[in-house]
Amino acid sequence: MSRIKSVIAIAKTPSEKASSHEIWGECFGSFSVPGVIASLDLARFPLGVAEREALAARRAGRRSDASFARLLLGMRLRSMPVPVPQMTVAYYFALWRDEAALERFRTGPLRRWDGARERLALTLRPVQSFGNWGGEDPLGGERTEPRPGPVALITHSRTRPSKAARFFVADGPVVRALEHAEGRLWSDGFFDDLARLDSGTLSLWRDTAAATAFAYGPGVHQDAVKAQRDGGWFSESWFARFAIEAARGSWRGVEADDLLAEPAPYP
Repeated sequence: MSRIKSVIAIAKTPSEKASSHEIWGECFGSFSVPGVIASLDLARFPLGVAEREALAARRAGRRSDASFARLLLGMRLRSMPVPVPQMTVAYYFALWRDEAALERFRTGPLRRWDGARERLALTLRPVQSFGNWGGEDPLGGERTEPRPGPVALITHSRTRPSKAARFFVADGPVVRALEHAEGRLWSDGFFDDLARLDSGTLSLWRDTAAATAFAYGPGVHQDAVKAQRDGGWFSESWFARFAIEAARGSWRGVEADDLLAEPAPYP
C-alpha cells in the first residue's frame, strides 16, 4: 500500500490500592513530526473486567515515559442531564516525547487491551490547544500546521460545585445536537476525577471544517458556551485538536480506514 493503514497526570502514590474514581479518575504509520506525540486508546470489556484493566493501565502508566496521562471513565452523553458512567469501557489519553516511548507502552503493558471486545488505538499530532488541565496546558504551547483529513477533539473542564446542576442541564441539548452534527464520526463523554467534578468530551470528526462548524456556528453549543462564560461554571477548561497520524482497530462502527482516508465532499 502507498500508505500504511493505520479527548490524569497519573498520581504516583505509594499504595496500589485505588478507589473507583481514582481508577477511572497492526500497523502504525510513520510519525516524523518533531515534538509531542499524543495517544488515545479506547477499549470495551465485559462488565466487571473494565475496572481491572483500567487499574492495570493506571499502574503501568506510573512507570511509563508519558509526560502527561489520564485514565478516563466513559460517561453516557445521551443520559444528560444525569451523568451516567459506562462501566464497560476504558479510555487512556497520554502525551509522549517520541514514538518509541509510545510503542514501548502499547506493545508492553497496554498490549493486554488488544484482547478487548472492541479496541481503537490512535496516534495523534497536536494541532491546537488552549486553556488549562490540572493548572496548565499539557501541550505547553505545542503547535503544528493543520492539514486535510479527520481530526480528534478533546475537551476538559472542572465544574464549580455550585454550578454543576446548571451545567449538566445545559449540556443535554448540546449532546443531542452533537449526535446529529454533520461530519461527526463518534463522540463520548468522560469523567476524569469524580470528586472534583472534572469531566470532558472525546470526539472524532471527518475534518476540521465539520468540527469548527459545530463548535463555533450558531446554535445550542454557542448558546451554552456563552452561558458558561457569563455564569463562570468552570474553574478551568482545556481544548485540543489533533490530526490523526495512525490508527488501528475500530470503534462504534468507525474503522481505522475511515480515520485516515482523504476527506470527501458531504452528500
